[in-house]
Amino acid sequence: MRRVLVGVVALAVLLGLGTSGRAESLASARARERKLRSQLEAATAQLEATNNALEDTEARLQFDRRQLDVAGQGLAAARASLAAEVSSLYRSGGFSMVDALLDRDGQHMPQRLELVTVLLGRQADTVADAKAANAAYHQAVEQLAADQARDRQLRADGKAELAKLNKRLVAARELMDRLAGFPGGQAAYPVGTVAISGHPYHCPVEPPYSFVDTFGAPRPGGRVHEGNDIMAPWGAREFAFTNGVISREHSNTLGGITLYLQGDDGNEYYYAHLSRYAVPQGTRVKAGQLVSYVGQTGDARYTAPHLHFEYHPGGGSPADPYPMLKRACG
Repeated sequence: MRRVLVGVVALAVLLGLGTSGRAESLASARARERKLRSQLEAATAQLEATNNALEDTEARLQFDRRQLDVAGQGLAAARASLAAEVSSLYRSGGFSMVDALLDRDGQHMPQRLELVTVLLGRQADTVADAKAANAAYHQAVEQLAADQARDRQLRADGKAELAKLNKRLVAARELMDRLAGFPGGQAAYPVGTVAISGHPYHCPVEPPYSFVDTFGAPRPGGRVHEGNDIMAPWGAREFAFTNGVISREHSNTLGGITLYLQGDDGNEYYYAHLSRYAVPQGTRVKAGQLVSYVGQTGDARYTAPHLHFEYHPGGGSPADPYPMLKRACG
């Protein structure tokens, strides 16, 4: 009997230790996931900041190229004008003062132009214009080179940040799988639907995901961002944001594979950069129902896989979806 009691006590101790150890592992996994999610949001924000800076630099490069073209035309006109002045005084043909005075790299041009000023007092304005045009041209060249270097650095930074983001998404996925193995284990991401003004809403992307408020951010061609980008692994499932009908499915250059969800709440929701559809056009769906998969079609082929999500109140102009996404996706 004593042996039985001792065995029962020992077993209870072992079970207690095992449960305690498992609880500590579960708590540790949850804490790690919360930390990873915070890091994902930080990485997403940094990537967006880099993309915004890159858009600004691209615009500056276009301006620099126009300025260089104008400066080049001005320099060519100044050279022609100065050549005309010089040739009018030196028509012997035995020596070309233009070649002697106007070296193409401009290193000795100021000194040689000073000589021309002495020789040709009445051509002082022409000489001054040539000097100014030469200085403007070289300044434009230097500015273009500086902005090109910044553009290259930003692209390298963006590539590194994107790799970091993808690595953390993979780590988050692995942690979620680990949490699923625990009794009562649950990810830090919301599950199910939330009610907003009497209507059900569900996060449009399965976890892990990451997003920041990018509504109104600059985009190529002078456009602004009309939605929020939800970063997620390629092929991740996308869900109906609310009850409604998939009113349209089509492809375009910017959005790639897209769909429109006409919600029962009277609003329209736009999904872009999909990899493929899960339901046909005209399907009635419920909040949280699978409708498509994350991709990087359209202009997203130059970035990371993500869902571009837009919110059109009453089917009109886009509004910032971030407050609603934050409530549905956490």
